[in-house]
Amino acid sequence: MTATLADQAATLACLANLAVGHPNLPAAYITTSRFTPRELSVQLDSPGKVEAWREALGIPAESVFESRIGNRQSLEFRASAYGVLFHVYAAYLPATVGNTPQAA
Repeated sequence: MTATLADQAATLACLANLAVGHPNLPAAYITTSRFTPRELSVQLDSPGKVEAWREALGIPAESVFESRIGNRQSLEFRASAYGVLFHVYAAYLPATVGNTPQAA
């Protein structure tokens, strides 16, 4: 099957509506794919911004989880909202004092 831009239209419309409805939502690196036209990958530059997206999408707090992406910790969630599957995440290095990571 050859995908077309029309296959991604609902996802792109959802993203545009989100931008209009939540104009102060932190900007992100956002991708979709011809293989997964109803999915958005939303990469943010800090964990606090994941929370802003979670609230805007109306996703329960318990959907957020910690993980790892490569050698960095990540905070993320995967959830369906407005008919689109969102993967929202931020990879980060934990705060340190000297060379020792600090416990939260």
